[in-house]
Amino acid sequence: MKYIANAFKYVFKNFIFIFPFALIPSYFFAAALDLQSLERIVRKVLAMDVDVSFDTVFNSFSLINGPRWPFGVVSFVCMAVFMPMLLAFIEKHMRIGSRSLKGIARRINYNFISTLVMLVVALAIYELWALVSSGLVYAAIILFGGAARTVIAILLALGMYLLLAYIFTQIWLWLPCLQITGYNFMDALNFSAQAIGQNKKKLYVSIMLPYIAGMALILAVVGACSLYHVLVPAFVFIELIYILLFLYFNVLMYAVYFDAAGEEREDLKKRF
Repeated sequence: MKYIANAFKYVFKNFIFIFPFALIPSYFFAAALDLQSLERIVRKVLAMDVDVSFDTVFNSFSLINGPRWPFGVVSFVCMAVFMPMLLAFIEKHMRIGSRSLKGIARRINYNFISTLVMLVVALAIYELWALVSSGLVYAAIILFGGAARTVIAILLALGMYLLLAYIFTQIWLWLPCLQITGYNFMDALNFSAQAIGQNKKKLYVSIMLPYIAGMALILAVVGACSLYHVLVPAFVFIELIYILLFLYFNVLMYAVYFDAAGEEREDLKKRF
């Protein structure tokens, strides 16, 4: 839980500085969510009978889904623009203790390619995972009936979320290794695996728990707002959740890297 506490502490302590980098990507990320499919699944789960189509399941998992795919594409582009600057700010602050925004925009030239490549890799992994997860959940829907269908579908979905967190744990330090060490992609991947070492379980928990908690909170918001047939509050709450998760996971990359590499963080030192 140390990594979780440290990352959230950094986010809240420096929120006013890093919030602008997350606002636009999170807006389009929330807009890409198929709320109708999510609402349909929440209602079916509460009724203990998830008799839904494959499209409904896939649109609930996927970020580039059928009806909302343009927002997903715009969100990806926004992340490719704002993440390099956010990561540059975090690295500068942790390395020298400065929270100045001066020079951050110029860092996009240095961080852009590595960030873009890693975003493409992450998106490809996630969309493949979404397709497989949807297939497994839908198989449970057509093979089983009644309450058993609901329970098995939920367990499969949860298991696939656990698998997704495990997959991303293996490459979590790849991007900071690329940007800090200057190694090529394969050398940075090998170095990141060595750096995390015995802390892999702690990193896995730090990725898995906030992600599953965030997804559960989104489903709860969608379910609560659907009871009163309102949409705007659901979108606002979901965007806030995405902002928090977006900042948390970006901070987590560098917080874990500095800890794993044994580098002293200047931002943790008291300033007089």
